[in-house]
Amino acid sequence: MDAEPDTWDVNDSWGVSGQQLFVDVDSDRASLSGIRTAEVASTLDAYYSGKLLTMYREGDRQIPVYFRLKPESRQSLGAVNSSHIESRVGKISLAAIANVEPQWRLETIDRRDGNRTIEVRSRINYGASGNDITNRVFHCEAMEQVKAELPPGFRIEIGGALEESMKAQGKMFRSFGMSFIAIVLLLIFQFNSLSRTSIIMVTLPLALVGALFGLWVTNNAFGFMPQLGVLALFGIVLNSAILFVEFADIVVEQTSTEKDRPLTRSEYHAAIVDAARQRLMPIFLTTATTVGGLVPLALAGGPLWQGLAWLLIYGLTFATALTLFVIPVLYSFQSPSSRLREANNPIPTPSV
Repeated sequence: MDAEPDTWDVNDSWGVSGQQLFVDVDSDRASLSGIRTAEVASTLDAYYSGKLLTMYREGDRQIPVYFRLKPESRQSLGAVNSSHIESRVGKISLAAIANVEPQWRLETIDRRDGNRTIEVRSRINYGASGNDITNRVFHCEAMEQVKAELPPGFRIEIGGALEESMKAQGKMFRSFGMSFIAIVLLLIFQFNSLSRTSIIMVTLPLALVGALFGLWVTNNAFGFMPQLGVLALFGIVLNSAILFVEFADIVVEQTSTEKDRPLTRSEYHAAIVDAARQRLMPIFLTTATTVGGLVPLALAGGPLWQGLAWLLIYGLTFATALTLFVIPVLYSFQSPSSRLREANNPIPTPSV
């Protein structure tokens, strides 16, 4: 991690060792004396930390009363060895049943999901992506060598912001899957046509092309915020596509009503072009105002918002061309006669 150019203040949670008094109780001698290990621990804890006996009330205040050795008896750690433990046969010196010796041990032990853990952390330079740095470190050649040399029972996992981002992505993709199915069903119920539903849904992957191109041009990672931007982009694109298809249906039906006959292929295409021409200004103004509002966020929004803003700017610009060119072309592939039957919903009568 220290080899990364955008990291600094690399540190870990191992910390430094502290000198501690280790009380090693001899189970055989303790059993003969009728003393349990828990009793030794509770007695020493009461001597040096204190044991709550009662609460003394003074007016509206409650003052805790603890049992503890006098301060002069607690100043020397060597006095621990001469402490006495209560037993069934009386007081027994701690030295008679245990060995007390100072040892250098870890002051703190971090745990993660119940496992002892050492975290390696660092700070990053302004504008750098922590997720990208973590991915580079986790998949570099030096990390593969460290993994190969790990003893049994040890493993290396990704943590921090990238871990939370991966968890959020899983939940978001599940929600997106359910939302996608719901959108398809609603479109089928609204238009009563699989072909028009397919035309609207085809715009989603095409709009994603412009969004990803925008991230590539601006050198932004496809992180959590840009992924939220993709969902927002899909909603805008679907809205524009639905409005155009609905408006095209109205124009085609009005044209057929004016001519009082089914439309020919050329007349059908002319009606679609007329619908696209009428929708040109509303779609352009909607896109221009949205993109204009996102430009300040893209230029000065910081690492958190720049990726999302640039994705929406490029995605909306590309989606506008989709709405005005690709959707009319796909819409024109339908047969004029079948399209009019769908619009008018006639009930066929059997001929005799």
